[in-house]
Order: sequence, then C-alpha cells, then structure tokens
Amino acid sequence: MSKPQKIALLIFTLLPLVMVPYIFYQIFHFVMETIETSEHHEPSETVIIAGILSFIVPVLILSFISFALHILYIVHAALNKTIDQSEKIIWILIFIFFGTIPFIIYWFLRIWNERQPTAHAGL
Repeated sequence: MSKPQKIALLIFTLLPLVMVPYIFYQIFHFVMETIETSEHHEPSETVIIAGILSFIVPVLILSFISFALHILYIVHAALNKTIDQSEKIIWILIFIFFGTIPFIIYWFLRIWNERQPTAHAGL
C-alpha cells in the first residue's frame, strides 16, 4: 500500500471520531429547536423532516463507512503475512467486538509501519 493510500485510509478511519459528535450535535440541536418552536406553535412537517434528515443522512453515511472499514481491516488482518495466525485471530476478534477504535491502533502498528518491498536493481 502506498503512502497516499495509507493516509487516505487513516482519514476514513478517523472520520467516525469526527462524525459521531456531529451527529449528537445535530440530534441535540433538532430537539432543542423543536421544543422552542412548539412553545409558540406546532412545527410544520417539513421542518420536522428536515431536522430528522439532518442527522439520519450522516448516520447512514457513517454506517456505510464503518461497515466498509470493518471489512477492509478484517481482510487486511487475515491476509497480512507479517503476523502469525494467533495474532490475526486476536485482531479480527478485536475488530468485531470493539468497533472502530482498534482500527486506529492497527493502522499505526500494522499499516503505517508496513515495510514496502524494495526493488533491487539488477546485479
């Protein structure tokens, strides 16, 4: 994997850490805005739908990215020839049970520090 690919993978790996607080902010903002609006009059359906979509769309995007990262990291760990079989099993189980936080650890330990095959000049 080239260095730009590794950096792009890191960006996608860190994306859930950015999007989860944003989603919570959107939910909180929607609830507070709905409460404030309902004090004066009933909120319209379009306002409610727009508010719900403001956090449903990021949740769907985050779900797709997280699912893709799970597959990518599990496949990478399973096919990684630099680690032994027991460590592969441990990494895969950690990915399955602990979600996206172990992806960052694995990225630093196994992807960023991965040795590139060196091309030897003809002797």
